[in-house]
Amino acid sequence: MERSFKRISDELKLPQASRERIRSQLASYQKQLEDIPMKKTILKPRRSLIVAVVVVVMAMTLTLTAAAAVVHLFRNDIIVPGLDDIPLLSSEDCEPGAFGVSGPDGNPPAALEEMIASNRFKSDDWDLGESISGGVVSEYLRWDSVEVLSSDPSLRSRRIGREDGAEKMEYTAENPANLVDTLTGRIMFDPEWLGEHYTYAPDANLSFVVTDADGNYVSEYFSALYAKEDGKGYVHVEMYNTAQEDYFTRTYIVDGSFETAYYYTSADGHEFLIEMDNGNVWANCRTSHANVSLRGAYLTADEVEDILDNLSLTINE
Repeated sequence: MERSFKRISDELKLPQASRERIRSQLASYQKQLEDIPMKKTILKPRRSLIVAVVVVVMAMTLTLTAAAAVVHLFRNDIIVPGLDDIPLLSSEDCEPGAFGVSGPDGNPPAALEEMIASNRFKSDDWDLGESISGGVVSEYLRWDSVEVLSSDPSLRSRRIGREDGAEKMEYTAENPANLVDTLTGRIMFDPEWLGEHYTYAPDANLSFVVTDADGNYVSEYFSALYAKEDGKGYVHVEMYNTAQEDYFTRTYIVDGSFETAYYYTSADGHEFLIEMDNGNVWANCRTSHANVSLRGAYLTADEVEDILDNLSLTINE
């Protein structure tokens, strides 16, 4: 189910110097932005793309939200015709860890039953306290202690800590809609439409908020699994946010490596990269602090777009 990655160095931040070079390379294409259709562009397998256009669409799209004058610089993966068209790869001073190259692994999606089992592991462990590790930021993956605050299936909660004083408040629930209010508001969405058109997998969800030893915000996370009525297809929703800007490495995709790949701007103005291959579906929207993603199986492009259009998503940065 997961995409395979060929990274020069996994989980490294994009160095500042590399980010500046990317922005410098993109600056010359900024004037073309007004001529690019922003709604939907389908990329057929093996069709060559103009790198300048693709880079501008993916990396320099500016969206003003309807509620406030918030400008998002989307940092979604960039599709290029070939490896030689990756700006950093062709640079003489390319630095290790500056980028990654992504592609499908060729495997079909995991079965719905497997997805339910793998996403229930936190709920199933709640009172045992054996699965307290994990996080978004690498410095906050390992934890030492746990205090169960509530085991009520409607909303479980527990406080997870470590010796330096950092804390992770963790939650699961029978219905993932009950987790929305556990987040900080940096990412806001409404799961009502999704719950009406798909069936949530009970207890196959998780949310948490991490703070450092001084109580400062570090990161937060949400995930939930929903099934189609056919009992085969599903969509796994994940959202996370980090206090640190540009924490994750920029990734490139070679055109034709996926059966289908295109950019889609949702009804609320967020740009997603949608990829489909061998029954797998991925849709990702990344900004400087947030990432919103869908990972699904046996969904049509129209179904994915309907989900994105009805998330009522807001990213506050």
